[in-house]
Amino acid sequence: MDPTADGLVSRVARELGSKADELIAEVEWCLRSELPDLWEYSDAMTSENVAQHVVVVLSALEHGVDPRALEQPIAELTRVRRLARHGVPVSVVLRAFRLGQGVMLDRLLEGMARLTDDATLISEAARRLIVTATGYVDRSSEQGVVAYEEERDRRLRGRLSLVNEASVRIGTTLDIARTTQELADFATQPLAGLADRSFADLVTVDLIDSALHGHDAPPEDPLVLRRLARRTSAAPKEQSEAGAFGAGTGAGSGSARSELGRGGALEQGAAVDSTTKVALPKPHTFPAGSLPARALATGHPFRHRLDGEPPDLIHPARPVPRGASVPPVATAPSPPSAHSMLVVPLRARGATLGVAQFFRGPASDAFDDEDLLLAQEIAARAAVAVDNARRYTHARATAISLQRSLLPSRTPPQSAVEVACRYRPAGDRAGVGGDWYDVIPLSGARVALVVGDVVGHGIHAAATMGRLRTAVRTLADIDLPPDELLTHLDDVVIRLSAEAEGEGEGEEGEEGQEQAGPGARQGEAGDARAEVGGTAGAPTPGGGRRAEGAGARAAAGRGLPSESPQAAGLGSGSSASAGGRATESTLPVTSGAVPSGPGPAAAFPYASGSPSLSPSPATSLAPVGAESVGVIGATCVYAVYDPVSRSCTLARAGHVLPVVVAPDGVVDVLDLPPGPPLGLGGLPFEAVEVEWPEGTVLALYTDGLLEARGHDIDEGLARLRDALVRPAASLEATCDAVLGSLLPARPPDDVALLLARTRALGAEQVADWDLEADPAAVGRARANVARQLAVWGLEELDFLAELVVSELVTNAIRYGRPPIGLRLIHDRTLLCEVFDAGSTTPHLRRARVFDEGGRGLLLVAQLAERWGTRHARHGKTVWAELNASAALPDMAFL
Repeated sequence: MDPTADGLVSRVARELGSKADELIAEVEWCLRSELPDLWEYSDAMTSENVAQHVVVVLSALEHGVDPRALEQPIAELTRVRRLARHGVPVSVVLRAFRLGQGVMLDRLLEGMARLTDDATLISEAARRLIVTATGYVDRSSEQGVVAYEEERDRRLRGRLSLVNEASVRIGTTLDIARTTQELADFATQPLAGLADRSFADLVTVDLIDSALHGHDAPPEDPLVLRRLARRTSAAPKEQSEAGAFGAGTGAGSGSARSELGRGGALEQGAAVDSTTKVALPKPHTFPAGSLPARALATGHPFRHRLDGEPPDLIHPARPVPRGASVPPVATAPSPPSAHSMLVVPLRARGATLGVAQFFRGPASDAFDDEDLLLAQEIAARAAVAVDNARRYTHARATAISLQRSLLPSRTPPQSAVEVACRYRPAGDRAGVGGDWYDVIPLSGARVALVVGDVVGHGIHAAATMGRLRTAVRTLADIDLPPDELLTHLDDVVIRLSAEAEGEGEGEEGEEGQEQAGPGARQGEAGDARAEVGGTAGAPTPGGGRRAEGAGARAAAGRGLPSESPQAAGLGSGSSASAGGRATESTLPVTSGAVPSGPGPAAAFPYASGSPSLSPSPATSLAPVGAESVGVIGATCVYAVYDPVSRSCTLARAGHVLPVVVAPDGVVDVLDLPPGPPLGLGGLPFEAVEVEWPEGTVLALYTDGLLEARGHDIDEGLARLRDALVRPAASLEATCDAVLGSLLPARPPDDVALLLARTRALGAEQVADWDLEADPAAVGRARANVARQLAVWGLEELDFLAELVVSELVTNAIRYGRPPIGLRLIHDRTLLCEVFDAGSTTPHLRRARVFDEGGRGLLLVAQLAERWGTRHARHGKTVWAELNASAALPDMAFL
């Protein structure tokens, strides 16, 4: 027997080694009792791990191995790394070493007391024993901590890259349903930051119904939600078969299969777009007190175990201690095979938008605290993307509603043409624009047809469109020729641009003052500038700055020289490139050669002598499609058709050329003189008069129709020709066919289309007479009117017509100049027109008691439904519209 301390230690170790199984079992029992969380991970903590450490230590003590030469088991570092991946705190790992050391030291010291009663020997042996055991534990702990930190750092880098990847992959569009589906897809797909594992096996995303529709009002109680996204980590084939998560996984759903089917439909991105009329998922509510309901109410995330063990309900601010009594938790329906879940509210800008639920099944580890933090980071980014999408959706719906309210809800009744009109807003971020159309009845059974395009997109473009449409109707009411009307409309755009520029400068000044102060909110100002966009300017005749022509802006957007025919035909340029985007440029509009030959390329020219602007160095063009308050530009084409003469007078202001389809099916691009876009000022507009046979179809449209599919103008024009000559049941069907042939499901620019099929009033509906400038001609005129009304069967209008004609002819003879003519038109109403060569406009006035004249026009105004004066280049026409339902006025006022 070795009487030394080393010998005693060796003897005790040999004795315990013969009963190593008992010692291993005791160490394992201690670890299981003190650190039960370790044993939840079978791949990182087993009885074999305990046995390896016990055998290594006992063997070293028995053979007197130098403590510094002791090596821990090879698999130990792998085990520590696995614990780090599972999120086990490093303190728990270190405590496991100390607990095992304590158990072994107790048993070794007990064995020494049985072998000898020499206190000095036992003390020396115990000292050496403690040095050896402590040295082994310290070196094992150091190596374990290094491995743990390496794995932890690698995991943190992976999580950080995961969050960055989520920022890129979630919110790629401004569609609410697609954004929520991107969140579900991201969390259930293999991710490099998680060693090619998915974060969750099942993800559901529910949004509050009121937030979904863009309402900022307080939500109702209980909260009504709609499930917009659901995704499992199974392969697509397995998903279609409902996968491992079975039925009843979501509120308001009958089975996982139906949920998956709905999720697939929602992924197409049309579920919440009010303009697409796609039905939303069914509304549902979460049970009161359930984790989703509590997360929505408090805005706090929760982690929960679903495998039948005591609830591990963790709140970041109030963790529940182990062993504390936890009240029963009402839970929403969950997949039967899931064992762990995270419930994370979607919050952005202080508002709760919905809730995301993450589930893990048997093949995955339970969620830990780090998973909860990661889910919060991902959900926070998704919530911002959802909020941006819902705000955009709400703003887009508002703009579209404004746009549609400013467009004619129905075309007015008239006999000159049969019309079909369509407006299609842009389907991408550009949203609603400033395209418009109008049909305006004029005197003499004529009709005005208008199509225009305001530069830009959004609320400002729609509001500007409404102002211009009102201006066009006002100018049309005074029967201005098309070229003169565009000249006045050009002045209106110049004034609007000047007003907007003044407002923009005022807002910039206020922003500058606000930013100069210590409490300037630079972030909000930056957002406002980003939404408004840059302000483009060019020298004006008055020395100020005004928006450049829309044609130049469109040319810059397409990368074309502004003098090219294609650039000239782009019109307003609001769709200069797909998606409403354009490259900023300062290309001036210059005069250039004009192709004179027929064909599509020659259909969109700028004539020689078109505006030449030289922007200052500070001038910059705003990207096409950007919201701009200070830039107002527009294009327009205005046509007046007369069914009596079957002639049409047209003029355009930087707009694309109309297309005409003859009754025999021949399609031609109408060669109109080019005019500058509205807003340049100081440049003339020219009108062209053409005569068409009855049944001719005139197509007026905006440039977005030709460029919608990314093709050039020639190809777009060829498609338009084919669609117009295609047989159709009606003009409405032709209109739909044109849009279906040229536009994608989500066009990059808004489009206005107006088709008009001409009609003619035959000779049997029109009667005219030449009158002498003699008072005796008034009686003959009355007699002619009476005979013609009898032929038309309008004897009930005899008295009114004779009275009105008598007054109008008398005024023409007294105040006008010969030649004088009278014309009756039998249309929906009876139209009486008196022409003379004078240019003096008659005006209403109230005659005094003793005045002998001044009552004629007042009488006409009372008897007629409408009356007015239109001027021609030589002379004027005073007209009155009579209806059989008109009653005789009270003559007392006369």
